[in-house]
Amino acid sequence: MMINKRLIGTVAESKRYIVGNVILQWCSLVANVAMMFGITNLFAGLYYGNVSSGTLWSTAAVVTATLLIRFLCTTGASRMSYLSSKAVKKTLRERIYEKLLRLGASYNEQVKTSEVVQIAVEGVDQLETYFGAYLPQFFYAVLAPLTLFVVLCFVSVPAAIVLLICVPLIPAAIAAVQTWAKKLLSKYWGQYTALGDSFLENLQGLTTLKIYQADGFKNDEMNVEA
Repeated sequence: MMINKRLIGTVAESKRYIVGNVILQWCSLVANVAMMFGITNLFAGLYYGNVSSGTLWSTAAVVTATLLIRFLCTTGASRMSYLSSKAVKKTLRERIYEKLLRLGASYNEQVKTSEVVQIAVEGVDQLETYFGAYLPQFFYAVLAPLTLFVVLCFVSVPAAIVLLICVPLIPAAIAAVQTWAKKLLSKYWGQYTALGDSFLENLQGLTTLKIYQADGFKNDEMNVEA
């Protein structure tokens, strides 16, 4: 699931937070570039022996300002990530609840109660990472190399071109890992849902298990499954 337009469209409120997150990360990158240029200019001056006290003070001022900007941008990006995930969880859980109300008591004819609970709780929590971290980082990973390419062209065009050519290796590696993780998580989710079904079934039949003194056996059985 790289970009799920339907999912993003469902939680349209999160779009502005994602955009804000990407912009703040980009500003932090620009500040970092400015700091590196200031430090390298200082080192170049030291190497050629033409450093003055004014250069030292200006470099210190640039470093201090850029560190402050990076701190503010990092804090702001974390805030945007939190607001995005908050909007996602609120919206999706409301949609799930409204859907259950529309279906009424017959909802369990179409989906199991344990699966509804797991989707509404842990399933929605998993999307916190998708909206709060994955999507902003995905767009930033596209924007950052282009920014660095433009900056490095003023330093060395061949080096900038080589680095830009290597950029597609990043999403390729991400896609490979994602394919493997999807298979693993799919298997895990199936087992997790089955465990939830077993737990709910035993909980609903607890009175019967108590009558037949089989609650201890079911407890041990569930511990093994868990």
